[in-house]
Amino acid sequence: MRIIDGDMLRQIDHAEIVASLRESLLVLTEDLVVEYASDRFCRTFDVERPETLGCLLAELGNGQWNIPVLLDQLGRIVREGRTVEGFEVDHVFEHIGRRVMRLNARKTVRPGNGSRRILVAIEDVTRESDAAAELERQRLLSTGIVDTLREPLLVLDGRLSVVTASRCFYTTFQVDRDATIGRRLDDLGNGQWDIPELLNLLTTVVPESSSIEDFEVRHTFPGIGEKIILLNARKVFREGNHIGMLLLAMQDVTGQRRLEAEREAALAQAEHLLDELNHRVMNSLSMIGAIIAMEARSLSDAECQAAFKRMRARIDAIAALYRNLSRARSVDTVSADTYLAALVKDIVASSSAAENLILEMDIAEAPLSTRIAVPLGLIVNEILTNSLKYAYSDRMEGRLGISLRSMEGAMTVTIWDDGPGIDPNAQVDSGLGQKLTEAFSGQLGGEMHRDSTPAGTRYMLTIPV
Repeated sequence: MRIIDGDMLRQIDHAEIVASLRESLLVLTEDLVVEYASDRFCRTFDVERPETLGCLLAELGNGQWNIPVLLDQLGRIVREGRTVEGFEVDHVFEHIGRRVMRLNARKTVRPGNGSRRILVAIEDVTRESDAAAELERQRLLSTGIVDTLREPLLVLDGRLSVVTASRCFYTTFQVDRDATIGRRLDDLGNGQWDIPELLNLLTTVVPESSSIEDFEVRHTFPGIGEKIILLNARKVFREGNHIGMLLLAMQDVTGQRRLEAEREAALAQAEHLLDELNHRVMNSLSMIGAIIAMEARSLSDAECQAAFKRMRARIDAIAALYRNLSRARSVDTVSADTYLAALVKDIVASSSAAENLILEMDIAEAPLSTRIAVPLGLIVNEILTNSLKYAYSDRMEGRLGISLRSMEGAMTVTIWDDGPGIDPNAQVDSGLGQKLTEAFSGQLGGEMHRDSTPAGTRYMLTIPV
């Protein structure tokens, strides 16, 4: 490359040099009178050359250049001979509006006569200044938004260097700003963020999928101990230049996970205790039932034996409930189909008609609380025991059925048999079973209807839910 020295430069027409400059050029006398103005100056500031040359700068354009801060700088150049570089002036002109000007100015001495002049190069940087101001406003806004977040947040560039971090990040992980901004993520805090699974997430997974939600990282940080963090990562681009950046939002769930673990342990302990309680109650009821059966066998009176047998059946009905609670590992709820089906089968199995009886069951999978299940089980026991005793005493086969329907606001239980019906003049079971059935129906707030004909007997219990 050929180097142009000073002699060669002096051989080039000065007007050509000035015309090639991007800046506007003014030549002023020591009195700040315009001696020369470049074509670019005239175009940029919409002035005519004849009206400009020989005019005081302060009077130029009907006083539009009477800018105190500019005149003060130029005056200091005249008095002190100093040089000004990159001096910016923000001014609103009457005809062309607001302009931001960047000035370079120096005093020169003309060879030969020693006259002194001021050269002023003016660059219109309005757009650049506005863009910089807007960028600063956006930076302050984004910084303010980031600092108001209650969760730690990092903004990373393509190299995983920290561009900005929220205040919560500094307090949560006990680091300061100077040791964070500009450093790579895996270099923060003496390498405490050098977490392979996290780095793999940010360098491989995020660029491919653009975002990651609730990625859990468990890591022990020096000085603050183990932390469990949920990460949300998203790749974003700056408008205009498409520079890729990563937003890394963090949620410290260490305390939450600890509480969840404690709750699960407490629930497991409660379930164990409940299972043990149900098991013990069931065993106790079975033991009482066995004792009653032994007492019944020692009695010679048939009526007494029948009474003991009915008593044991009622106890077994409650024991069936606790068996189902234990199997379901539930505190106070059983499924109607499981509980009632097992209860009905046990009652029928203990009867002499079990082998020749066709059992029909259509029970919905409705949840029953123990408040409902206990009296309902006793009602079913009383009705079925009665049917087995009277409906099939003189025949070898028959049908026995139970159904449960759950509707909005109510539950209907129907029990039927195909026996000869109930003799209205007969005294059935000395009336105790009927009284218990009515009492338990009242306890449930339900209504019991009985329909008995020579073709069979049907009980319908409606319970408000």
